[in-house]
Amino acid sequence: MNWKVFTSIFICVLIVLKINLYSEDNGRYTGPISRSEKRILDGKAEFLKSGTFPLEWKLFFKGKQGDFVVFYDLNGDEIHYRYRRNKFDLDAEVFVKDLFSGNPYRVKGEWIGYYFYSVDERGKRSSLPTPKKLPAEPKEFADRQSVPIFKLIEYIEVRTDDLLY
Repeated sequence: MNWKVFTSIFICVLIVLKINLYSEDNGRYTGPISRSEKRILDGKAEFLKSGTFPLEWKLFFKGKQGDFVVFYDLNGDEIHYRYRRNKFDLDAEVFVKDLFSGNPYRVKGEWIGYYFYSVDERGKRSSLPTPKKLPAEPKEFADRQSVPIFKLIEYIEVRTDDLLY
């Protein structure tokens, strides 16, 4: 068999397998965080109804930003978790050293506030957020652009027990 033919067949098989692995319709493996998992916008809607915001999430790790580690959901919405008091807090650096960008985690925290991007009289949204403390103003917090802020308590990497074959 020709090497080029073998390579093209191999690539086609990989594409078919990838489509099957990530297909929602046939009930097969779709990733470590299911599509039915609660999203940040769902949590904001829950806050509007009941006044409570979930404290545990299944999210993907994005990276560090200052004193915060940033996680995102399947929609791309973010939650910032404060993990250290200041840049000299070396114990906190050790606490988050195992986080890896793109990996899914079950994250627990204490809700301490949110970032709100205000809108001026012309209808333009500010590029710099205003940090707000609790209690949250429901209309501000429910805004799609607002970002919840938590104090990081615990994170556990989400792993699947499914066998892929």
